[in-house]
Amino acid sequence: MRETGNPLDDFPIHGEAVGGEIAMVPEVEAVEAAAPVSGRTATMAARLTASAADAACVLLLTAIAILAARFATGESPSPAGLAWTAGFAVFLSFFTTVPALILFGKTVGMALADLSARPESGGGLPASVAARRWLGTLVTAATAGLALLWTRADAGAPTPADRLSGHSLHVE
Repeated sequence: MRETGNPLDDFPIHGEAVGGEIAMVPEVEAVEAAAPVSGRTATMAARLTASAADAACVLLLTAIAILAARFATGESPSPAGLAWTAGFAVFLSFFTTVPALILFGKTVGMALADLSARPESGGGLPASVAARRWLGTLVTAATAGLALLWTRADAGAPTPADRLSGHSLHVE
């Protein structure tokens, strides 16, 4: 153990000239904002688990809305009403995904699968990044998963959501 007279000698600081005087400035390592917390990229199985849980949440909330409308009117939705219901489900998926990514860096499904999209600096994603991540997921769902064929061929390849957002999912 090192004997020192000053109890602050263990702190990583260095002197920097400021206006003729030496100011003590802490040494801080530069941190890349988009670097993942863990070096492990999420596997396809974990991503599918998270997506299934998120889809289940959206479908549950949509079913509740349909049942509430049925209870209020006493009639089942018409075919035109089902088209509006599909639009509502897409709208609902946006609001169950993007605010969660902005605030926490993960959705409900990602939390269940121990995945995260947040940067190393902590917190959530910027709003534009979160919206692009949702859009990439919507593209994957609209192609019935065909967009994942390139990802499945190479485990390190990013999914459409990873490409659009610039942030890949990683295991916490």
